[in-house]
Amino acid sequence: MKTLLIATANAHKVREINAKLRQQGLIGIELLDFTAYPKYAPPEENGATFAENAALKARAAASYSGYVALADDSGLMVAALGGAPGIYSARYAGAGHNDAANNAKLLAELADTPPERRQAAFCCLIALAKPDGQCWLAEGLVEGMILKAPRGKAGFGYDPLFYLPTYGRAMAELTPDEKNRISHRALALEKALPLIRRLWA
Repeated sequence: MKTLLIATANAHKVREINAKLRQQGLIGIELLDFTAYPKYAPPEENGATFAENAALKARAAASYSGYVALADDSGLMVAALGGAPGIYSARYAGAGHNDAANNAKLLAELADTPPERRQAAFCCLIALAKPDGQCWLAEGLVEGMILKAPRGKAGFGYDPLFYLPTYGRAMAELTPDEKNRISHRALALEKALPLIRRLWA
């Protein structure tokens, strides 16, 4: 059986990646995640970019498991904050803090920023690595604005604050199917899919 390891312990990401790959017709490949490796200790994400972090996570997981591994590193980049929180998106409010704390800090940082200067983008880098260390990258980017208050109950992370002008809704107001068509992770996965298929061609 062909096996692809989704190298994350984030259940939200596992569901999104799983759904997108199946939506794109990825069949004949067994998908695993870190629930299959409860003793695995992920490497420290000490890269300077999304690409570096994604690659080091994918390579470490592939080496440990012996399978091709897919890892992503993603985050929010806010123009008025010089691109922050960027690679620190998950720990913006400090180690051990949750999505609510990160969102609260972001709103506080932008409290005096007018609507026309609240541009932002979600970025996702997907890395595919083989156990021998070979690695390939694919990027997805979606642009939007930061709201002054959260909207919607779906999604996770900064989704309730990320407004999509084209849709007239926050990311957290999209259905799972809608998000899996237009999100930064979905776009990166679409670019990565030919690479995944080519690995077993």
